[in-house]
Amino acid sequence: MKQPELGQKLIELRQQRNMTQEELVEACNVSVRTIQRIESGEVTPRLSTVKILLSALEVDIEEFKEKTRPTKSAEYFNSLQSWLQVAWIAGIVYFVVGFIDGALEVDRYESGDLDVSPIFYIPMKLLYFISYTIFIYGFIRLSDFFNNYLLKISSYIMIGLFAFITILDIASLYIDISDANLIMIGVGESMSVGVIGILLGIGLMRLQDGMGILAKAAGIIEIIAGACFLLVVGFLMGYIMLIPAIILEVILLFKGYEYIKSERLKTL
Repeated sequence: MKQPELGQKLIELRQQRNMTQEELVEACNVSVRTIQRIESGEVTPRLSTVKILLSALEVDIEEFKEKTRPTKSAEYFNSLQSWLQVAWIAGIVYFVVGFIDGALEVDRYESGDLDVSPIFYIPMKLLYFISYTIFIYGFIRLSDFFNNYLLKISSYIMIGLFAFITILDIASLYIDISDANLIMIGVGESMSVGVIGILLGIGLMRLQDGMGILAKAAGIIEIIAGACFLLVVGFLMGYIMLIPAIILEVILLFKGYEYIKSERLKTL
């Protein structure tokens, strides 16, 4: 349930039991300020906080979820399910193409020139970007379903950053860039990917309530990879950490696809 409906429902439950906010604080050990902000609709609490509040109000969480489940059409679930299926498949493509892209970039910067034809390099770069965009868009759709705004925003920013890096890589084939500027650009890219990667990891961890421990594991590894990129000197370790992170994220999208599939059946 989204805000402000969640806050209104919690107020109704509290008033049905003739409880004040202070009495609810004593029963659940959640600060009065937090309860005030939740009830007023200012913030959307985590599921764990909702469970604590409902326990204090003597309300079964599963019964509450069933009664307050937003009504979504079969078309909505069909669209979400289709996107998640395409997204996890795109994630596999992105994972495989990533090794080719990495080899091209290492060879290019070690030799100082591109040893393959731009006719191969440019389409490969575009395939890498497109598959990544579809892959990450799966998390944007999943974040909408679970009301995970941090994951949604960080995913959009990461797509934008990835687009900028792709354009820069292709443009550098035709624009002469000094070694000093290349180093500065590389540092800027690494730090930017690191910051957004950490936020993305935190967003993935927040899927834990709905998607289980796999989301937490993927988020932790993404955060570690982001920290390596942020430090710049550890960017190689960052690339290594991305391997298990991407694998877990592909599995997570597949699990999300299966979850939405089961939710869709409930609408039939």
